Amino acid sequence: MRFTPFQKFLGIALLLSAVICLTIHFPLVLSALFEEGNRQPGHHRGSFNIALALLELFSTFLIALFLFLLNYFIIKPFDRNSKLSWKVVLLSLFLTLASVVLIVLVFEWIKSGLELEVRTRRHEDEYLFRSFFGSALVLGCMFIIRLIFQKQTFELENEMLRSEGLQSRFESLKNQVSPHFLFNSLTALKALIPESPALADKYVDHLSGVLRYTLQSNEKMMVTLQEELESTGSYIYLIGMRYDKNLTININIDDRFLNFRLPPLTLQTLLENAVKHNEISSKNPLTIEIRTTSDAQLEIVNPMQLKQSPEEGTGIGLTNLSRQYQLLGGKDISIKQENGNFSVTAPLMEGQSYESAGY
Repeated sequence: MRFTPFQKFLGIALLLSAVICLTIHFPLVLSALFEEGNRQPGHHRGSFNIALALLELFSTFLIALFLFLLNYFIIKPFDRNSKLSWKVVLLSLFLTLASVVLIVLVFEWIKSGLELEVRTRRHEDEYLFRSFFGSALVLGCMFIIRLIFQKQTFELENEMLRSEGLQSRFESLKNQVSPHFLFNSLTALKALIPESPALADKYVDHLSGVLRYTLQSNEKMMVTLQEELESTGSYIYLIGMRYDKNLTININIDDRFLNFRLPPLTLQTLLENAVKHNEISSKNPLTIEIRTTSDAQLEIVNPMQLKQSPEEGTGIGLTNLSRQYQLLGGKDISIKQENGNFSVTAPLMEGQSYESAGY
């Protein structure tokens, strides 16, 4: 049986509420038990003390449990995307203190109605102080629970990210150095050498650039869009030499997104996917659009002109890219087929660089 996050938290809250309750009222319990053991026959004072102790234990337990549940929906300790802002902290403090005052007044009214004991002002102040102390323990436990969960989540996601990153980059490298890729590249190079040695030399430079970037991509989990565009230029040159005028790649990138980040080899993976699955010939030239949208998305669009005999492949390029996005930013790529076009939209992210993959 798999428990939901709330069910797990409820179990933790019940246990911590009981511990807080016994911690706060431990002297009261001992006092009530000793008075009960030492009371004279016919004297019923001890039974009143026992009843009062049980009522205060129960009230403190309920207060603690209520505060745990209240702060669960405010602090959201198990929500990895929830940010703990100062507004959230102030709201938690205010509602916690207000709830404590209200609940204490209600229980004091219940005890006076049951006539368990006529309490002095000092005893009432002590009870209120214990309740506030208990609420402080609850808040402390909530922040500790959130901290532990966030730490464990980040550690787990980092491990998953390392694994997914290694697998994705291995598959990308395997595809790039596959017999098809090497055969096509070397065939084009062989044709260039006798016709244009200078062009062949330039071709070799771009081919080495593609392989070098693929090999070095494990040093970063994310790169800027500008870095990705610069490195993808060599791959575009290679496939451009292969398909000549039959392949057109239009790039329309807003300069304000050049410092936004994305997983390395994203563009190469998406271009490779388009070239691999679509017919490219003089009768059916292919145009691929690479552009950014106003909401910080990278969009790659091409008309669907699928090959009658598609090339063999692993079929997991887009799957791995999707997993990387989910782990890095909690987002995902979007794949659409409409109006005869195939498009992939990849979010661009700010801030986090993940410079070291830790391999």
